[in-house]
This record gives sequence, structure tokens and C-alpha cells, in this order.
Amino acid sequence: MPITKSDLINEAAILCGISRDYAKIIIEQFFDIVKDAIKNGKSLEIRGFGTFSPKTCNPRMGRNLQTGELIPLAAGKSMNFKFSAEVKAQVAGLAPKVKKVKEAASEQAQAHEFAKIN
Repeated sequence: MPITKSDLINEAAILCGISRDYAKIIIEQFFDIVKDAIKNGKSLEIRGFGTFSPKTCNPRMGRNLQTGELIPLAAGKSMNFKFSAEVKAQVAGLAPKVKKVKEAASEQAQAHEFAKIN
């Protein structure tokens, strides 16, 4: 059974310790931000989760399946979503490798900061 928007709102309210009404406002605002960005031709990147990006479909010829007649189809817009490497790894059960890469990157950043100080 799929998770609905209502389920998402309830889960956010419980996990964040906020009211359901407040969680509903936050979730709906997030969706509005995504829709507005796509509508305006912008991509929305959420690091560690994925990227929403607009996609344009070129005009093309289609076919009426009942008559076999060719009909022109107009250009259109849609949305594309690409999961981040972290999410792909978690779904595939490879999360520890991604975590090790993050830890290594963190260690490199700390070493770089230490080198700046000295």
C-alpha cells in the first residue's frame, strides 16, 4: 500500500514533535516550492536525496489507435527526478560504503582545515 500525503504529514508531525496542522503547512509548502521551480524551468537539488528537474517533450506525430490516423502531438513539459548516489546505495543495501566515503571526505576536510591553521 503506498504512503499517502496524509501519511507523510502524520509521520513528519510525530518525528518532529509538531502539530499535524503545522506539519501539513510545511509539507505542502515543500511541494509548492518544487512545483514552482519546475514551472519556472529550474532544477531543485536536495543533496543526499536527489534532483527534481524540468523536462521538455518535443512535438511529434502520434497515432489514433482506433482509426490508425496520424495526429500531431504538441510539445509538453514534465518533471524528471534522479535519486542521489546515497539513496541508490541505501536502497541497494550498500549504505555502509557511502557512509565510509562521507567519513573519508569529512576526514579530508578536517585535515585541510588543520593545514590552514598550521
